[in-house]
Amino acid sequence: MSSEIRLTKRLKIVEPWPALILDDRTLIVSDLHFGIEEELEAEGIHVPSSLAPKIINFIIRPVKEMGLSEVLILGDVKHEFGYPSPSEWISTKKLIKNLKELNVKLKIIRGNHDNYIIAILKEYNIELIQPSLTLDEMTFTHGHIPEEELTSTTDFIILGHEHPSIAIKDKLGFIHRFKCILHGRVEEKTIIVLPSLSPAAYGTDVNINPPSTFLSPFLKDKDISEMVPYAIEPGKGLQRFPKIKYLI
Repeated sequence: MSSEIRLTKRLKIVEPWPALILDDRTLIVSDLHFGIEEELEAEGIHVPSSLAPKIINFIIRPVKEMGLSEVLILGDVKHEFGYPSPSEWISTKKLIKNLKELNVKLKIIRGNHDNYIIAILKEYNIELIQPSLTLDEMTFTHGHIPEEELTSTTDFIILGHEHPSIAIKDKLGFIHRFKCILHGRVEEKTIIVLPSLSPAAYGTDVNINPPSTFLSPFLKDKDISEMVPYAIEPGKGLQRFPKIKYLI
């Protein structure tokens, strides 16, 4: 069974999934990147099997285990920037059908990879939210557009896009990378950053790469030293690490 680590009164980390729970009702995930295998294969990196079943399982299992009624995806459901490939189309439809069978409502915020995904969502009467969704004191967004373009003025922002990870060196000098959830203050905002749900989509090692290399305008060139990483091994476990400033 999944256990929980509370970040705020309303938000919890769902251990051992790279996800959040809002108000004991909504599972929040980001960056599924259905179809990323095709790009990897084109680059000469062989993926032995489709990643889609694993990604879908990372959503369905906590939904079932915790009796949730809603899923919110913070963008990049698909990987190809253009029109959905056959595998992206099939995987997205399979996720939607699985959630419908469980009577779970799906909300999707548009990410920078989600061009043309509306063609799929219209079939199921699912709204594509852009650029953000504000619920009371919290704003949910993908994280690829400048903060000033958001209509919300909330000081609590939950986003994806960055695919945060941390790189930890062991006693033998080997470096191990872990996806992580980031939580903390950045300038005047409280920010939570979710990792990619895809096993193949590792992103920015936030403890060793300079902020100038970050992708998201919410983090790029910002001081994230006070943020706390929660390292995730999807389906296996979670570990709270010290603040980023102690991991450099």
